Amino acid sequence: MWARQVAIIRSTDGTRRTVELKSSRFSMLMCCILLFLSSCSSLLGSVGSAAPTHVLSKPSPSPTPARARIDSAAESPLKAQLAKVQQIMAGMTLDQKLGQLIIVEYLGNSYTGTRLQYMIANQYVGGFLYQESNHNFASPYDVISNVAAFSKQAMNDAKIPLLIGTDQEGGLVNRLYIFHGYLPSAAEMAASGNPQTANSQGSLAAKWLLQLGINADLAPVVDVHTVDPPVLATRMFGRDPNTVATYAGAYLNGLQLDGVAGCLKHYPGLGAITSDPHLGLPTVNRSLAELENTDLAPYKLMIQADHPAMIMSTDVLMPAIDPNLPAELSPKTINGILRNQLGYNGVVITDGLYMHGISGRWTLSQAAVLSIMAGDDLLEGPYSPSQVAVVVAALKQAIQQGKLTIDRIDQSVERILLMKVQYGIIK
Repeated sequence: MWARQVAIIRSTDGTRRTVELKSSRFSMLMCCILLFLSSCSSLLGSVGSAAPTHVLSKPSPSPTPARARIDSAAESPLKAQLAKVQQIMAGMTLDQKLGQLIIVEYLGNSYTGTRLQYMIANQYVGGFLYQESNHNFASPYDVISNVAAFSKQAMNDAKIPLLIGTDQEGGLVNRLYIFHGYLPSAAEMAASGNPQTANSQGSLAAKWLLQLGINADLAPVVDVHTVDPPVLATRMFGRDPNTVATYAGAYLNGLQLDGVAGCLKHYPGLGAITSDPHLGLPTVNRSLAELENTDLAPYKLMIQADHPAMIMSTDVLMPAIDPNLPAELSPKTINGILRNQLGYNGVVITDGLYMHGISGRWTLSQAAVLSIMAGDDLLEGPYSPSQVAVVVAALKQAIQQGKLTIDRIDQSVERILLMKVQYGIIK
């Protein structure tokens, strides 16, 4: 999402489609007469033009002739995808739209009659995450077929197909360990000296995740290792932005070309932190120039080249960008730099809003509203119906108070649904 014209127009088999328009002189003459009589020339003016870059805007209220719609869809898959998204959104209630902005976790290893089922079926959440730490893969869900059945059952209860994700990086963060054993870390992939190693690992991860019914991977890490000892240890690909972008890009392409939505993290960068963000709010005291040359550089390199499906914002304070708000709650960091300067127009997912760097100062409902105001799309962290209800109520109140608008909500819903269409989650 994201200055994503190339990725969006690529079909599932990796090919591109073009349209060749042919006509006889007679057909041309008849078209001219018809256009003159119907005054519809402006509606057909886009035929033969280049496919536009993804712009989140409302469709024209004017009806479009069926023939123009067909030609447009044939020439630009993006237009067809956006039309499909708009059609879905036209039938959604506000509760359903707000639900799409939430991706939940759940505790335990059962589904029927649980809080997770309620959040999916009754609160319309946009997706959920499998987390080993929440015992989601405890027996009997330590078997691939059982997890796949769990995912399918959840999908069947969803009004709109779910984003089902996990964090599969390899090494220390290896959610597939119980199914496939040890897999190399980012540092080990980079140590191979061959980006194809990372690409193969991404492709293999995609294959195995899809077998579980998982369609999104919150990976790869693109933090640049600049402080020792590193808090993220072997989760980083290297000490310079080019190495990070090369190997993380290879892993990301392996994931996404094989049908799993990837996610660059942790924006704007945790490579220089000296404390665990789960325990408090880290501060990175670098100049803006230093941040641009190091922490932000992988995003600058990869957004245009690799078209990440998602980017995860995180709770780190960078005073050179915003001295008051952590990144994921900061309009200067998300809308200002990531959206406007780096040109990313895709889905931004928050890090866990329960992490102490956020929860120590803001309630879940406050953090949720500030995140959407900042430019984030997906709120990660609620794990119960009561928490989802609190977030939804807070967003509604923010709309009533003028802090948020329906158009702003629609913008995020459109990004999320478009990603689901592009990755075959919405058929």
